[in-house]
Amino acid sequence: MRILENFVILLKAQRGLEESDSYEKLLNSHGYVVKQVNTLVFEFHDLSELKEKLESSKKYSGLLLSSPRCVEAVYFALNKNKLESSWHGKHNYAVGEATHLVALKKLGINCRGKESGNAKNLSSIVAKENIGTDKPFLFPHGNLKTDTLKIELSKSNISIEGVLVYDTLSNPNIEEEFADVTEKFTLFPEYIIFFSPSGVRSSVEILRKSPGCLNKMKCIAIGPVTETSMKEENFNIYGVAASPNPEEVLNIIKR
Repeated sequence: MRILENFVILLKAQRGLEESDSYEKLLNSHGYVVKQVNTLVFEFHDLSELKEKLESSKKYSGLLLSSPRCVEAVYFALNKNKLESSWHGKHNYAVGEATHLVALKKLGINCRGKESGNAKNLSSIVAKENIGTDKPFLFPHGNLKTDTLKIELSKSNISIEGVLVYDTLSNPNIEEEFADVTEKFTLFPEYIIFFSPSGVRSSVEILRKSPGCLNKMKCIAIGPVTETSMKEENFNIYGVAASPNPEEVLNIIKR
């Protein structure tokens, strides 16, 4: 087993159709070799129900898109076509810049709320801009969604109509992906970045098959919840990024 300097592995969820990785882009620009192992994958389903709802735009105030995966579900439900023009004049919302950009490119809609960053902040924007609306918002979502949007918007008498369109699953091929990026567990990264507790749980036993690698790699957590999971597994934590911010991760690596 050998540790390769300036080699970074990102342990995070599978990328979507149009997602570039801001961490990889920034670290590459500073001379680091970056590879990703998918901890979670996404399985779409029930898109016929979503398609029917999308064809009934008159029933809705607009769309709520909480992640790039939600945008992709709409795109696949429409057989990889853009939304019909009747949706364009509605109040459509996206959580975050990445979701906004995918919706613009794949669906042809310029969503509001890209600066929100999370569901609670988005609900405040939606509530302010839709006082008195009597039509629900269409909300395609995954199996791990929270009730934040529903609860917060109900305080302003705004309803949402959810439809489950994808499941988030542990990557069944994670060990094979690890083997691929580490040259069959012989070449390990100087830095390994964990983005979620699921990433910790799904990889810890794989890493323990290579004695000593966890002690030699510099393990970085994204957020305090991930940090807690790493501590529970007795990881030696090199640093913790308080928020999912590529610049903050770079600062930890370069210190």
